[in-house]
Amino acid sequence: MKKFFSILSFALIFVSCENDIKTNTPAFQGEKDNVLWKANEARVTVNNDGTITLNGYTDFEVVSVRVPNAVGKYDLGTTDGGVFASYSYTNSGSVYYYETIGQIGPTNKVSLIDSGSGYASLNGAIVQTTSGTGNGLQLKLTVLPNGKVTGAKITSKGIDYSPGDIITAVGGNNDATFEIVNTASSNGEVEIQKIENGTFTGTVKFNATDDDGNVLNFNKGVFYKVPVY
Repeated sequence: MKKFFSILSFALIFVSCENDIKTNTPAFQGEKDNVLWKANEARVTVNNDGTITLNGYTDFEVVSVRVPNAVGKYDLGTTDGGVFASYSYTNSGSVYYYETIGQIGPTNKVSLIDSGSGYASLNGAIVQTTSGTGNGLQLKLTVLPNGKVTGAKITSKGIDYSPGDIITAVGGNNDATFEIVNTASSNGEVEIQKIENGTFTGTVKFNATDDDGNVLNFNKGVFYKVPVY
């Protein structure tokens, strides 16, 4: 009975938050370092290079997201400097700034480049990797019966990797390769779910760093019908 009550309570909270977003249009909110963050004002700017910039403002803060002007999912913290998120805070004349620039560190996400061959016996196996700027990255492979790798789950993030590194999964014919998309201290994802009547709706989450390597987490971000200015 207690478990049922907990699930019901969670569902009611979720619905309440969703309704709060939809009844306050436009809206932009999320959790900054596990504390509710809610913009007083939100707007989108359409840029000449085919991207948009979404900005959410409080009295002293700005959360900014720059992504392509199209429905889709976009990774942050990659080698593409034109796609990023940032957070800034002004206090007593000082500005504290965090952004999702490419950072060296433990691997956060990989993307398959070449399926390789000869890996049939390694479906579900955890393998070492070679190449790249770091070391220690291990992957649990998903492999077809024909020996081609179709994906991988990170089981050990390793250290000192850079976005854009190309690494090879050990085994088979040693020819299945992956690209490191981003690292643990600078990453995230933006999804534009709908563009309608000059407004943008979607979700955002990211880890961003300052010049000293401190990490800020912005999670469970939702923007709803934010207009173009």
